[in-house]
Amino acid sequence: MAIFQQPANGQPGLSMEDRHVRSLNRFIYLFLFQFCSTLIPRSVQKFFSVVVGDIFYLLMEETRGYVRKNIEGISGGRWSKEKISVLTRKTFQNYGQYLLDYMVMHRLQPSNKNRWVEEEVGGGYMVEALKEGKGVICITPHLGNWEIGGVLFSFKGGRLNVLTLDERDLNTKSFREEMRKQRGIKNIYIDPKDDSPMAVIDAIKALRQNEIVAMLGDRIETQKTMPFDFFGKKTPFPIGVAILAMATGAPVLPVFVVMEKNRKYRGIIEPPIHFDATARKDREAVLRNGMEKLIKKFEEYIEKYPDQWYNFYSYWKE
Repeated sequence: MAIFQQPANGQPGLSMEDRHVRSLNRFIYLFLFQFCSTLIPRSVQKFFSVVVGDIFYLLMEETRGYVRKNIEGISGGRWSKEKISVLTRKTFQNYGQYLLDYMVMHRLQPSNKNRWVEEEVGGGYMVEALKEGKGVICITPHLGNWEIGGVLFSFKGGRLNVLTLDERDLNTKSFREEMRKQRGIKNIYIDPKDDSPMAVIDAIKALRQNEIVAMLGDRIETQKTMPFDFFGKKTPFPIGVAILAMATGAPVLPVFVVMEKNRKYRGIIEPPIHFDATARKDREAVLRNGMEKLIKKFEEYIEKYPDQWYNFYSYWKE
């Protein structure tokens, strides 16, 4: 979790002084959101998140341009300039709500879940997938509130492991680790520069113990990519999820946690995607077919909730 941060591979080289300033800024932002989210009841947080979102929207001209370009990419020329402008601004406002909810996620309990979560659908797919005994891989884009998805799994007794990049800012890392630890969620840290099989050995072990491994899958954080059609543009996509699925036989469940107009979240588990290759020569075809299904599902939800796709950089590098 980061404040308007580019992915690791899109981050230009920074001096130690710049890294310190950015880390300090992120910590100040986190402290501000935690302070305000503690004081302000969730029923009235919408007004605060709108104000804060508008401030960032107005001040961060370059980032605002990136978000607008990304939404134009989703639109494919079908939406008016006015609609794209509204969605761009709402992206910042919705991200403000995401940060507020992230700061107080420790308050979310089964007893008060209905204050936060409107509906959960598709839980049967998870039950059936775990019955196969090969573990389950859950994958989602940077859409909505993916952290709440992990909390909801923990309520059901699921043994959840999250594949995550190491965080430069120790304050942010400590906060995230403690929040997940309280829910029994384990972090599996990965190095995007390490493409060896040993890089994901802990994830393989977890799947062989019939546990859940969750990951984000719409940013390039590794050199293992293949080009796919994404909103009408050839886009390099990380294929680690497919490689992990083929190595373990685990089914892949696309999952989404999106915020509805009433500011409550809707958790969705989609039917499983299997990457079963019966012969080595079939592997590339199986990988491509499975990834195309997954990307189509990403497109479906991102197009429906474009103002909750939190990539604050030029996704297509245009």
